[in-house]
Amino acid sequence: MIVLKSHSQREGMQGKRGLTIIELVVVMCILGVMVLIAIPNIGRWLPRYRLRSAARDVASNMQLARLGAIKDNREWALLFDENGESYRIISDKGPDGNWGTADDVGYKGDVSPWPLSTRSLTDYKNVGFGDSGHGPAGGGGPVGDGVTFVQKRAEFNPGGTSTAGTVYLQNNRNGAMAIRVDSSTGIIRMWTWDSSWKRM
Repeated sequence: MIVLKSHSQREGMQGKRGLTIIELVVVMCILGVMVLIAIPNIGRWLPRYRLRSAARDVASNMQLARLGAIKDNREWALLFDENGESYRIISDKGPDGNWGTADDVGYKGDVSPWPLSTRSLTDYKNVGFGDSGHGPAGGGGPVGDGVTFVQKRAEFNPGGTSTAGTVYLQNNRNGAMAIRVDSSTGIIRMWTWDSSWKRM
């Protein structure tokens, strides 16, 4: 059976067409302007994002050490190396009973040079230890080189408490963050610099 379309049905089908070249050029111009507006904002946002990511990772790894100490019923520690812009998560002092020696056991049981346990700040472009000269956060002591823990070590014991101290991180845009551990409770708090230190 052959179906013939009326003249009005044929005209309706012809009215449905794609974009014209002019419409496509206008859309491309609008997208181009939006990208040009966004690029400077990305340039300001990215350093702050990297700094926050590094600070959150330090805080998360401190929490990991705290919970590991409670679970394993033995001390865990984070050992900071300002010169190497890195830190290690250590779950056991090893046979010699001292932190920071070659017989330490790292996170997930790895041993020297602790490939699984070492975290590097160089993974976050332009982020390092320090506070950009803003001074202590949350009533902490003198900042020094960016790590105020005694012997550059945050120790967590089986009770979940810790040695007191603060780790300061900074970026190349005068941004700074601090991760502070309270000794009596082992609570880990984060601070950010925004014309003054503010707790997160």
